[in-house]
Amino acid sequence: MRRVLAILAAGSASRAGVDKVAADLGGQPVLAWSLAAGLAAGCFDEIVVIAPPEKVGAVASLARARAPNARVVAGGQTRTASSWIALDAARDADLIAIHDAARPFAPPSLFVRCVEIAIAEGSAVAGLPLADTVRRADEAGAALEEVLRDGLWSAQTPQVFKRELLERARTASADKSFSDDAAALVAAGMRPKMVLGERRNLKITTLEDLAYARELVAKGLVGFPVLAAP
Repeated sequence: MRRVLAILAAGSASRAGVDKVAADLGGQPVLAWSLAAGLAAGCFDEIVVIAPPEKVGAVASLARARAPNARVVAGGQTRTASSWIALDAARDADLIAIHDAARPFAPPSLFVRCVEIAIAEGSAVAGLPLADTVRRADEAGAALEEVLRDGLWSAQTPQVFKRELLERARTASADKSFSDDAAALVAAGMRPKMVLGERRNLKITTLEDLAYARELVAKGLVGFPVLAAP
């Protein structure tokens, strides 16, 4: 079974105000962390990076300095479009793991766990059961109601799928866009498997997120993934 890791790095980074992919995080570009984790996991035959069309060359230089065999292709206007481009770029893959480059702290063990479960069950979506009280509010911030959190998860990446499931989701989705790939499967009538993720697997969306990620690295609470000794 051929397994491909697709790292989505084509976002506009408009909320962060900086190029998140190339931003420094502990002396390494943010993208380098996901590349290192994918390599250290040891369960992928190939890594494909989906880059902004106008930055393919720069991202390729960054990626191949750390993963010489990685392929870099131009992404789409939306996250969903970039996922479908990843699907096309990995035409010979039986299993595809899709991971957001903006989640640099996903550990190699999480990639391995999701791959193993997807092989057995067809899909594996990293996430965490909600622990906080969930409350709906109006546009002015006035609380309206409590939402029962039983069965609610916050989704993360990686999200790993057998190829045929992603193909079915793409066919059913037409031109629709989704917040993640699991949502595309759900919209197509499938039920992807949720897998316990990691608290440290945060997503860098804003400058505050980037500052917090840098603080975690500076304090030694997360470490750059390294290949195990042979």
